[in-house]
Amino acid sequence: MYRERHEDPATGLRSAVMADLGELRRRLESADVDQVPDDQLRSLSRRVKGLLGFLPAHAVPGPVVPDPAVPEPVVPVWSAKPPEEVPVRLAPAAPAAALAGGSARGQGAAGRPVVDGLRPTGQQAAIVDAFAAGGNLVVEAGAGTGKTSTLRLAALTMPPGRRGIYVAFNKSVATEAKKKFPGSVLCSTAHSLAYQAHGKHYRDRLNGPRVPAREAARIMRITHSLELSDATGKRVLDAVSLARIASNTVDRFCQSADTGITRYHVPAVNGVDGTAREALQEFVVPVAQKMWAELQGRTGRLRYSHDVYLKQWALSEPSLNTDVVFFDEAQDANPVIAKVVQAQQAQLVAVGDSNQAIYQWRGAIDALESWPANTRLQLTQSWRFGDAIAAEANKWLTAIGARLRLSGTASVQSTVGPLPAPDAVLCRTNAEAMSQAMKAMDAGTRVALVGGASSIKSMAEAALDLQRGKTTQHPELCAFTSWREVQDYVDQDEAGSDLKVFVRLVDDHGPDELIRAADRLVRESAAQLTISTAHKAKGREWHRVKIADDFRQPKATDDGQPGELPRADAMLAYVAVTRAQHQLDRGGLNWIDDHLAGVPRRER
Repeated sequence: MYRERHEDPATGLRSAVMADLGELRRRLESADVDQVPDDQLRSLSRRVKGLLGFLPAHAVPGPVVPDPAVPEPVVPVWSAKPPEEVPVRLAPAAPAAALAGGSARGQGAAGRPVVDGLRPTGQQAAIVDAFAAGGNLVVEAGAGTGKTSTLRLAALTMPPGRRGIYVAFNKSVATEAKKKFPGSVLCSTAHSLAYQAHGKHYRDRLNGPRVPAREAARIMRITHSLELSDATGKRVLDAVSLARIASNTVDRFCQSADTGITRYHVPAVNGVDGTAREALQEFVVPVAQKMWAELQGRTGRLRYSHDVYLKQWALSEPSLNTDVVFFDEAQDANPVIAKVVQAQQAQLVAVGDSNQAIYQWRGAIDALESWPANTRLQLTQSWRFGDAIAAEANKWLTAIGARLRLSGTASVQSTVGPLPAPDAVLCRTNAEAMSQAMKAMDAGTRVALVGGASSIKSMAEAALDLQRGKTTQHPELCAFTSWREVQDYVDQDEAGSDLKVFVRLVDDHGPDELIRAADRLVRESAAQLTISTAHKAKGREWHRVKIADDFRQPKATDDGQPGELPRADAMLAYVAVTRAQHQLDRGGLNWIDDHLAGVPRRER
């Protein structure tokens, strides 16, 4: 313990730094370094650097004179506690806002503290201040604005003994965050938390064999087909398709915040609408409820998935026993996870970009909109690209109706224009991605398809079955009894528009050629060109990006005005254009200038 010699607010923080440095030195000198756990050394080192970073430059000390009247605490050579819990006297640090302004730019301004090698911008400093105040916080972080780095800055200022949990959706994101956050923050997926508390008791079932839909139908005693009729005609779903739909209903329930299975959870089926859909829901809901009941047992026969134990854990209303929860990608949150996080008696920090909420079609919610927050702040300085691409992104933010606007980084050169040799081509649909891949491969280019071609390959196999007069259990095509029915559906029903490119691919090339093309794809590491849907490209970046032509401008209205641009389409376009770092060929999205200017679509 040390006596504060004057009223400088950095003194207490300086004392903590020196105490931690002394502790680190003692541990290195008093123990065989090979016996010291690396993670504890790294954790203590990160904390020391973090504390040093928030000291004003003039306050970085020489040796601090200990108070002779107060004995220095004796700390064991190697404590059972992690370094973050070693008692240290810590006076309040100077507020970050006092050290930096509130602007997005000016990241190199003198006087801003360097924290763990990072110099916070004004916006980042404001976020750190708001976090230190202790209230719930929402951070709207635009594309490429360094949200993870900002969360790390906040975490580094947590006082000793304060613990946090960073919740990510993907394991790879959690693993990467673990390398960056201090040891006082547990970086994990929600599934990992649920597994430790609940899922591990079902380990044997998780490792069990897959249960085909045909076997699930037998277990659930679905023995007959279901005939459905509405104004558009008659559809017949066999027992296997019904079992698959019921299983998908359980999956949707597991992702939801609901406590019971209802009609809402029954997925849409191509070609089944109106009264036919109501009849399908009436049949499926009781079957799905029986499936869920069967999944609760330790020795059930249906396939037990990771989403099942996540839902069971969520229904138990768990406590995470932490002081802070950092909730990443909150704009595309699974409702089941968002509900668990919001129920915690802890400081809640939600981070994301509402303008990238592109997974609502599969049940995700934008948790940022309704997050219980005392403060809402933005990150608008993108480190991914320069001003030219930022300006293009802002056009889509205008179309979305967003308040957020991005600024680029002056040191990053970026251009918008035609691009003959892109690194990546981004498409709206899987079918267009496969079409682009086939063209490039025919030209001799080695092509990788993000996520692989398994979905297109399985649909091509289903199309082949329908062409041969067989039925198929593929969820996209199971309601049809022939390929002609599929062709009529996409021509006559607006709901089938998303299948048009796939139907054209099959009609132009044949399903056999699609299957062969899927087998010619290579890994990304060996590819000359990467092709992806915009959905799968989220979170990725490339130097040179071209946008495919299947992002269509809305049709003009009857009175010649520009058609309404669906918000979901504008958000997907925003995600697509912000994947580029240096060069962007906006290709199929070059109509945005006309649309914003009020010029209707030119019909071809």
